[in-house]
Amino acid sequence: KMSLLAKIAEIENEMARTQKNKATAHHLGLLKARLAKLRRELITPKGGSGGGTGEGFDVAKTGDARIGFVGFPSVGKSTLLSNLAGVYSEVAAYEFTTLTTVPGVIRYKGAKIQLLDLPGIIEGAKDGKGRGRQVIAVARTCNLILIVLDVLKPLGHKKLIEHELEGFGIRLNKQPPNIGFKKKDKGGINFTATCAQSELDAETVKSILSEYKIHNADITLRSDATADDLIDVVEGNRVYIPCIYVLNKIDQISIEELDVIYKIPHCVPISAHHRWNFDDLLEKIWDYLHLVRIYTKPKGQLPDYTSPVVLPDGKTSVEDFCLKIHKNLIKELK
Repeated sequence: KMSLLAKIAEIENEMARTQKNKATAHHLGLLKARLAKLRRELITPKGGSGGGTGEGFDVAKTGDARIGFVGFPSVGKSTLLSNLAGVYSEVAAYEFTTLTTVPGVIRYKGAKIQLLDLPGIIEGAKDGKGRGRQVIAVARTCNLILIVLDVLKPLGHKKLIEHELEGFGIRLNKQPPNIGFKKKDKGGINFTATCAQSELDAETVKSILSEYKIHNADITLRSDATADDLIDVVEGNRVYIPCIYVLNKIDQISIEELDVIYKIPHCVPISAHHRWNFDDLLEKIWDYLHLVRIYTKPKGQLPDYTSPVVLPDGKTSVEDFCLKIHKNLIKELK
């Protein structure tokens, strides 16, 4: 019996060897579906109570938002964390001794933001080695991911890290695909596309679904979708997280090079060591977190502008507000 990893490698190789064209689209779609299923097995192992291994990597979620830092060793991730947290933070003496990440907390514009170092994601964590799995679980709960890159060798690292995160079902700077998917008891596959499709046809959709043993479902493609999009929707366990690329060590490059970097989307050049451009970084972080500040005031007094209640954009009903303060509050409301 081949190991999961070997199977995955085999499929990846076959995909690399296959030319991409209309004739092979169907076959590639199937391979992608198989790959996604194997990857899911890696992340969520079968078998009941085999979860006793690896030290705990459970971090209590505190504050209003959580940011995960990912990067290769020696790109200045820890310097950045301690300098950010050092300048803007209130560090508590943490009680969690088993914690493998000590979260820093920064206060920015009245919001408490938790900073987490996500170690070991790169070194084959999606292959289920070591405590990679728990790190992934934590990574999936982040509201924002910062990928820290060395400005001198950014692209190779960026590709690798993105590939790893994609493998855990994390989608960076993407919106969920606009695909309607509804399982049924009978009636076969009902396939409709509301706009022209460059990659998927009824045939390919059917075969990808049959790979998942789904033979009765309604599928509506409302945008030009890829096989990957369809698989994401069927798997249903994808998380969509905004991401900022932090290019560190800008003290080592010229002004001209810096100008070029500034034009790359989702990028912020900084120097963690010299603390250059931190304000820019924080501003961008705030942008990408999409938070809303709500100021409360006692009757007949001015609102307290130092401690807002911070909620994610889009979750700002009175109910959300009450739950954020205390879960019993809602019962007492008229």
